[in-house]
Amino acid sequence: MSLYKRYLESKKGEMDEKIEVLTEIVTTYPKIIDYLYNRLDTCFGEHTVYLVHMRVNGEDMLKIGYTKNDVRARFGEKRWSGQNKLEIVEILRDYKLQAKGAVDFEKKLKGLMVDYRTNSNLTLPGKNEFFDIIYKKEIMDWYDSFYELYKEIEGLKAPN
Repeated sequence: MSLYKRYLESKKGEMDEKIEVLTEIVTTYPKIIDYLYNRLDTCFGEHTVYLVHMRVNGEDMLKIGYTKNDVRARFGEKRWSGQNKLEIVEILRDYKLQAKGAVDFEKKLKGLMVDYRTNSNLTLPGKNEFFDIIYKKEIMDWYDSFYELYKEIEGLKAPN
């Protein structure tokens, strides 16, 4: 049976069979390891949990999130372009954590800040992750006080 057919069959098989076929694919086509590492970075690698002071359509607000990329590059992505004008005023926090720790830390912060969301008509991605600038000090204090609790957390996060 060809490697490709074994691969297709292995998708329905047990974990040992999947590992065996993946190992053979990597051995046969070593260039694929770079692509696998890219996906591993998404699910298991280092992520930055950021707190950014932004100006959106001329209005100051805070944005919290995580990314495996550079924070400034994150907001240069095409998905942010359109009818909303975004400007990073200041990156207030951008600490690194393992993927699962980053997701859990972001979730903790957002849970604390539910009542701090901005009342706006934003149409961009993550529009519910924008918070009123008047809470800047309180949010930065929470960020600083909880960050240490998430430094040792490891695990998988879902791919984006």
